[in-house]
Amino acid sequence: MNNLITPVILAGGIGSRLWPLSRQAMPKQFLPLLDNHYSLLQSTLARVSGNQFEKPILVCNEQHRFIAAEQSTIINPQALLLEPQGKNTAPAIALAACYALQQGIDGPMLVMPADHYIENFDELTLQLNDAVKLAEQGMLVTFSITPTHAHTGFGYIKQGSKISGSNCFEVAEFKEKPTLATAQKYLAEGGYSWNSGMFLFTPRAYLNELERFAPKIAHSVHAASQFSHDLGFTRPNIEPLKSCPSDSIDYAILERSNNVAVMPVALKWSDVGSFSALASLTKQDAHGNNENQNHIAQNSTNNFVISEHDHSIATLGVSDLAIIHTHDATLVADKNKLDGLPLLLKQLAQGQSDKLNHHQVVYRPWGNYRTLVEDSGFKVKKITVNSGAKLSTQQHQHRAEHWVVVSGIANVRIDEQLLTLTQDQSCYIAAKQVHSLANNQQVPLIVIEVQTGAILDESDIQRFDDLYGREGL
Repeated sequence: MNNLITPVILAGGIGSRLWPLSRQAMPKQFLPLLDNHYSLLQSTLARVSGNQFEKPILVCNEQHRFIAAEQSTIINPQALLLEPQGKNTAPAIALAACYALQQGIDGPMLVMPADHYIENFDELTLQLNDAVKLAEQGMLVTFSITPTHAHTGFGYIKQGSKISGSNCFEVAEFKEKPTLATAQKYLAEGGYSWNSGMFLFTPRAYLNELERFAPKIAHSVHAASQFSHDLGFTRPNIEPLKSCPSDSIDYAILERSNNVAVMPVALKWSDVGSFSALASLTKQDAHGNNENQNHIAQNSTNNFVISEHDHSIATLGVSDLAIIHTHDATLVADKNKLDGLPLLLKQLAQGQSDKLNHHQVVYRPWGNYRTLVEDSGFKVKKITVNSGAKLSTQQHQHRAEHWVVVSGIANVRIDEQLLTLTQDQSCYIAAKQVHSLANNQQVPLIVIEVQTGAILDESDIQRFDDLYGREGL
């Protein structure tokens, strides 16, 4: 058996409790929430870059594939495995396990969420040998976090008897998120730890347990594991997954199997699952406010303030607030009532659902665009085209476009005319003209696009060819 461990990184979450920072089209794992340079996904990939690990298998949602591909260049994954639809962790891990076996990988897989924070990951890697030995015997090992306080936002694992010759324990019981009084009781009794959502097992052992306890998932994934490859992505067969049940690994297997061990680890860890969790990881000033150069505070204490794009926020005589400002939405909340955010988002979905889905910046495989101004009959966008990238050749029936190059060199096609435009040069594209935009240089291309017409949304695109194999947007 190969002695190296294959990381499986699960990057399919939405992170709705961090709205308006995290949205469906750009969820929290792709955001640099705790690092100016790395997103949570990139930090996770960097953690498993040591010499005891194989290249990771990265599992993400189809709609995030180009973001994941761009960010994962920090460590080129063995596979970027796409889920056509999120079905929770049990099917996602099963797809990775099937893929691993097809590639001849039968050694242990370390399954990790892409959106967690771990400060001292070495504490885990130093203890992996004990977990590997159990995994090679066919056991499923779950890693838990030694609790530092009575936390009500995590599930707990009650430890049973210690397994001889290791730092692992039998699992006595999985516990749901407790009340504060129950969490305090767990802490006082000892032998309880937080469920981290990280696991170690061989692909074959996992699939065997899945067959025992969740046969419908196992059969759907087995039928879907006829993988195809294109543009660097690995895709399962979509049809069998449509009827696949959605379930977590905890409910589908771990809480029902007697073949599970737990290893408590004293990690400085957070699931970054809420603004409260995010606030606990940020530095604070002498008044308990998080450090933020765009926050001007007067007689204000214990506030958590985030603002994007150099937008200043001034607070006067307020305390215990969460103020989260983005370009198109602002959340103001009592820090002690953030648990009510899901209900607020349900209300938002009734009238402004697009605010849940998209930021003002929309990411595409060729780069991104930001809507600067929009009103009846016109829209202004800032378009950034990555080096070597090209927008699809397309046509609009209802709108005209005017492109102005801000920086870089644009290679433009308008019907049969080919243009090379540099800084301050522009071109006009009438409705129904076939056109494309490309950047053949080593630096990003920035273009201002002015649209005019009766229909200005993305539905008015007839695409003729596309480097990225997109049928929709």
